[in-house]
Amino acid sequence: MTIHLGMLIWLVGGSFFLLCALYYIFELMPAYFRHRRSYLNPNVPSDEEILSLLRMKNQKFPRIKFQITTRGKEVEVVQRSIDSIVLLADVSPLFEQYIELLIVTEESLERDIFSDYFKSKGITFPAEVICVPKEYQTRNETMFKARSLHYSLEYRKANGNDSKHNSPSYIYYFDSESTITETDFRRVIHSLISSPEKRIFEGAIIYPHKYFDANIISRQMESVRPFNCHHCAEVMKKPPPLHLHGSNLLVEEKLVDSIGWDFGKVYNQPLLAEDIVFGLKVYAKYGSQPFGWHGGRIYEQPPLSVRASFHARLRWVTGTWQALSFMKIQPEYQNLPWRTRTWIQFRMRIRLLAHSLSFLTVFFLLFSLLLFLFPSIFAVFDTDLASPEFRTLQYVVSRFFLLPATFFWLFTILNGASKNIEPLNLSRKHQLLEACKMLVVTPIAGVIDSFCAFYASFRWILGKPYNSWNVTLK
Repeated sequence: MTIHLGMLIWLVGGSFFLLCALYYIFELMPAYFRHRRSYLNPNVPSDEEILSLLRMKNQKFPRIKFQITTRGKEVEVVQRSIDSIVLLADVSPLFEQYIELLIVTEESLERDIFSDYFKSKGITFPAEVICVPKEYQTRNETMFKARSLHYSLEYRKANGNDSKHNSPSYIYYFDSESTITETDFRRVIHSLISSPEKRIFEGAIIYPHKYFDANIISRQMESVRPFNCHHCAEVMKKPPPLHLHGSNLLVEEKLVDSIGWDFGKVYNQPLLAEDIVFGLKVYAKYGSQPFGWHGGRIYEQPPLSVRASFHARLRWVTGTWQALSFMKIQPEYQNLPWRTRTWIQFRMRIRLLAHSLSFLTVFFLLFSLLLFLFPSIFAVFDTDLASPEFRTLQYVVSRFFLLPATFFWLFTILNGASKNIEPLNLSRKHQLLEACKMLVVTPIAGVIDSFCAFYASFRWILGKPYNSWNVTLK
């Protein structure tokens, strides 16, 4: 049978869809089933149980330095994050003894604002505002968030903040809108004490803050992220870390100091995904042993507009492409076995391609639907599209690949959305209503989400990558 234009379009589109479907079937869904029970650490120890565990393990209580990194002009959002940390000290004298707070901002005027806020809250644990000087430059001319992170590292070392105590010390990285509850912090502490050999931990992120203030499209676009945290658990338990959160990231202070954040640029462009690069450099230097999953959640908020969601995804996808290029030229990465390097590159590229090419599968799905409903119309242009052989092929693909992959996709959205609204304590009626809204807007939101990845990848190929660390409305 001669393959004509219509058949060729269908086959090419089908290959894109098959790639995306296989990524869901063989990568994301297995991670969900493997880690759905350990997604949250089931151990929530009381103060007495924590002290008992410390005695049994012959350990000292770890010192946790919460670091909130902000570009600036997000005062109220950062104050909400501060409040959640202050609450930890209020509910437990044990926590109060071993936590510290660092605010890292690029706005000099916010030094006094946050210092006054510390006083108004009656904070008794160490708390400090670190202002990044406008003239500050790293050795490798690192920019954006990594610049602030590296300055805070140098500031701590210069002021001896990393050597005041003999307890194990960790930096707990938060974004400006991140908050944590007592329950989840106890989960984190349990993991630290139970796994002293681990030095870099990650946990899940959900997005309940200002949830209903966000555009419904943005809510849907953020719904899949909590589900993908099952895959985060997978790569943290079985490194290499193909991706890494920039928040809810807990790292031993000595490990942070040994790696740093001064990564410089890629093709003379600033890095946008310093978290991925940090994780890969830890793996290249120390192997898989330091990585762990602490199983504590933090709470953030979705972008409030479609525009903000669009820019966030441009930044993530571009940052991942940058990380792939950046690590190729790192000496420690080159010292890894070639099979390991190839495996890392392959899996990261497959993830990027699955996300980017999913935009093209939209046209395949539409084409398949129209072909199924109106075969006689397409037969006018290409008789092969109406042939029994092709109809049989489309039937097999639809039943065994298209429908299962579509159901998996919808399941990820509903599962993630339920996690996002769980802390809101909505009635069952309102939960079902929100789930229905997610399904209704999924065709539109899915196109926008996938187009973001496609557009970012296309710009990267053209040598004009997205290049911004925007402050969005929060």
